[in-house]
Amino acid sequence: MQDWKNRYNPILVCCIVIAFCAALWLMQIRYHIEKQNDTVEQTLDYQGILMMAQREGQGCDRLLRQFKEAGVTTLIVYDTTLERLDREQRISAMPGDVLQKAAPGVHRGAFDALLASGKIDPDAVYVTRGSDEAAWEEVKEDLGWRYGNERIRAVSTAPEIIEVKGDSRVLLEPDYRAKAPMMQAPLGVSVKELQDVQKAGFLVAIRPQNYLPYNTKAIDSLFDRVDRSGVQVTTYIPCGTDVLGFPKDIAYAGKKLAERNIRLGLLEHVTQLQFAKFAGLDDLLRAVDNNAVRVLNIDAQENSKLMMPDALRRWALADEERNIRVNYVRLFLKPQNGVDIVDLNLDYMRQITQQVKDRGYKIGVAGVFQKPGDATAVSANRNPGYRGSYDPDRSMLLLVALGAWAALAMYMGLIIPSARGGKQYILVIVGMLITAFCLFMGRGLSIRQGLAFISAVVYPVLSISVILTLWEGIKTNDRPLPGVIFTALWQLALAIALSLIGATLNGSIMGDLRFFLEADIYRGVKLTFIMPVLLTLLLFLRWYSIFPEQGEGGVDLFSQFVKICKTKLTLGHFVILGVLLFVAYIFVGRSGHTGGVPVPAIEIKLRLFLEQVMYARPREKEFMIGHPAFFLAAYAAYRQAPNLCKLALALGAVIGQGSLVQTFCHMRTPAMMSYIRALDGYLLGAALGIVAVVIVAAIMPYIRPWLRRFMLNE
Repeated sequence: MQDWKNRYNPILVCCIVIAFCAALWLMQIRYHIEKQNDTVEQTLDYQGILMMAQREGQGCDRLLRQFKEAGVTTLIVYDTTLERLDREQRISAMPGDVLQKAAPGVHRGAFDALLASGKIDPDAVYVTRGSDEAAWEEVKEDLGWRYGNERIRAVSTAPEIIEVKGDSRVLLEPDYRAKAPMMQAPLGVSVKELQDVQKAGFLVAIRPQNYLPYNTKAIDSLFDRVDRSGVQVTTYIPCGTDVLGFPKDIAYAGKKLAERNIRLGLLEHVTQLQFAKFAGLDDLLRAVDNNAVRVLNIDAQENSKLMMPDALRRWALADEERNIRVNYVRLFLKPQNGVDIVDLNLDYMRQITQQVKDRGYKIGVAGVFQKPGDATAVSANRNPGYRGSYDPDRSMLLLVALGAWAALAMYMGLIIPSARGGKQYILVIVGMLITAFCLFMGRGLSIRQGLAFISAVVYPVLSISVILTLWEGIKTNDRPLPGVIFTALWQLALAIALSLIGATLNGSIMGDLRFFLEADIYRGVKLTFIMPVLLTLLLFLRWYSIFPEQGEGGVDLFSQFVKICKTKLTLGHFVILGVLLFVAYIFVGRSGHTGGVPVPAIEIKLRLFLEQVMYARPREKEFMIGHPAFFLAAYAAYRQAPNLCKLALALGAVIGQGSLVQTFCHMRTPAMMSYIRALDGYLLGAALGIVAVVIVAAIMPYIRPWLRRFMLNE
C-alpha cells in the first residue's frame, strides 16, 4: 500500500483547504444574492386577451379582471400596426390595390376624396384619420421613422391622406421568412394601449421592434411615449431579429432603459441553453450593467401541441431550477377536454400562480440579481431599485484558484511520481501567477473557464483515488455482506464530500451576475463528462495491473498499454466494444442540451415522478449509473475481485462523481438546490446500489466459475 503522505502532499492539501474556505465565503454571498431574488412576474400578451374576448363574445374589462385575479401581474404591449388601428377604427388605412376597386363610402367615406381623384397607386398604402386623434399623430410620426420621408407623401389635405409606397399586401398567415408588408409591419407602441393596460390594474412590459433606419431620435420617440403614458414599464423584451439601437446606438438605448430602471428580458432558448439570440443583445446587456431578468416562454408551435397539464409543470419548476423570473405565458387557442378556452386559460393561470407561490416565491415585479446590500430602494417608476452588477472579489477568486492548481498538481503527482515535490510547487506557482495576471488585468473570463474545467475534471478523480487507496488495505474477503454495504455507504458519502470541494470551487469561480443570467456559460460540458473517465483510467493503470501475471508492485503504465494493444481480439471483444461504444454515445450525446439523443418516454415519466417526490430531482448519471457502480466496486474490492472488474466499476463510479461536480457548472441553478440535488442523488443512488449489491451477491456463486475462466483467458 502506498504511503498517504507521498500520494497526497500535505502542503497541497492545505492549499485545497484554504481555497475551499474562500470558495465557501463566495458561495454564501451567492446564496444571499439568489435568496433575495424571490419575486416572479406573470405576463400575458395584451392583444391576445383582447382577441380572445372578441372571439368568445366576452367583455374585455371583465376578462382582464379575471386574469388579474388569476395572478397575471403584467401585460406585454407590442408595436401597433396599421391593420390593428384600422380594425379598431382609431385610424383608417387601406392598401392601394383594394382601394382602387372600392366604392365611395368605404371606411365611412374617409377616402372618398381620393377615389374621386382616381390617382391611386396599387403599390402603396393610404392612411387617414379615424376616431383617435392621438393615434393619428403617432402614426404619422412612426411612418416617418420606419419608412423615411422619401416613401411618404400627402395626397390630400382636406381630409388629410398620406400615401406610403411599398408592399401593400395583407397576409392571412404571417410569413416569418420575409419582412412584413406595411399593413402588418410594426409601427411603435401606442400611448393609449399603455394607459389602457395600467387602467386595468396591470404593470406593462414592452416588445417594440428596432427602428429602420437606425437613429437616436426614433429611440427618443419610443421612450417619450413611455414617459407620456405615465405607466410602470417593468421590462423590455426584444422582438424581431435585433435589439433597440442595433447596430450603432445600442449604448444609447441602454442608457434610456437604465434611466427608467427598465429591466432587459432575456428569453430562454428552447434548448434551455443561454437565451434566444437577437443581434446586439449582449452589448445591450452590458449597456444596462446586467440589469436583466430571465424570461420563460413556450414556443408558439410547441404550445399549440401541448395539453394544459403538460405545459403547467414547466413554469414553477423553471422558476426554481433555472432562475426564471418572468413567466411569459402563451394562451391556449383551442378547447381541451371539453373545457372552452376562456375557462381553460383562467384555470391555467390560477394553477401556475399557485404552484409558483407553493415554491416560496412572491408574485409581483420580477426580482433581479444584483450586488448584495440592504433593502432595495424604489426607483422613479416604482420598480425595485438596482444596486449594480455583482462581480466577486478578485483576491478571493485568486485564493479559490489555488485549489484548482493544487488539485491538478496532486493528480500529476499520482500519475508521475517523479513530478512530486518541487515540480508540483512550480506548477502551482506558475498557475497562480498566470491567474493573478488574468484576473487583475481584466475580467479573466478565459482563465476562470479553465480553472472551472480543471476543478470539474480533476476533483472527481481525486475523490475516487482516495477510495481506491482505502480499498488497498483490504486483505481478506470474509467481511459479511451487511458490513460491505455499511462501509460502501460511508465511503460513497466521503467520495461525494470530496467531489463537492471541486463543485464548490466551480460554483464560486463562475459566481458572477453574467453567469447567473447565462450571458456567459461554462464551456466544454461534453469534455467534462469524458475527461474524469479517461483520467481515472490512467490512474488505475498506473497503480494496478489488470493482467494477473504482472503482479501488483511497480506497475508500468506504458507496458500495460503495450500489452493491451497486443491483446488478440475475439468476437467477445467486439461485442463488449460495441456495447461500450453505444453506452458512450448515449452518455456523451445526452450531456448538455444539444446532443440530439432522444429521451425515452419511460425516463420522462420517471423524471416527473422524482420532481414531485423530491426537492431537487437528482441526475440519472449519478443515481442510476455512478452510485450503484460505486457500491458494486466496493463489493468487488471486499471480495478480492480481479482488477479488470474493479477498473470497469471504478470508471462507472467516477461518472457519478463527475456528474455531481458538473451540476455546479449550471450557474442558472441556485447553489443550495445543487447541494440538495447531490444529497438526493446520494440517497436514491445508495438505495439502488444496495439493491444491486444484494442481487450480485445472490447470483455470484453461479457466475463465479464463468468469470474466473473469462479473466484467465483475457
